[in-house]
Amino acid sequence: MKLLKSLSLLPRCVSPLQKCYSTDLISLVGIPRVKIAKGENRYLLVMIHTHGFTNFGRVIVRGANVDNHLEIFDSILEEMEPQGICSKCLGGGRILNEDDKKKIKIYGTSRTFGGADHKRTRNILQSWTTYKDFKISVKK
Repeated sequence: MKLLKSLSLLPRCVSPLQKCYSTDLISLVGIPRVKIAKGENRYLLVMIHTHGFTNFGRVIVRGANVDNHLEIFDSILEEMEPQGICSKCLGGGRILNEDDKKKIKIYGTSRTFGGADHKRTRNILQSWTTYKDFKISVKK
């Protein structure tokens, strides 16, 4: 009888594991962590996650040569929402991407979203294969 009771609890134990490895979460892996343009740009640090799974998010960096940070966030929303992915802005700043000299300088803050954690941005850029050999400096 105890064995039957313990077996009846099994579906409740397995269900959270099935959610952790759902195909929705795998779709986050297909989204590039870094997309920045060459030259001096504004950038945003953004947490993305599948709706309902905030604990299983991923932080991405997006930068573009635009007039304000809101335009970058709007383009992120256009990219993520059709896939059912939620986005939360963690802050922004500026990136000077000197591709020819293999240097990147991260500095400043966003008036709209506040300052990003530039050290976290640097770590994400260094983990990305394109910018692995770059000298990345952070200035407050």
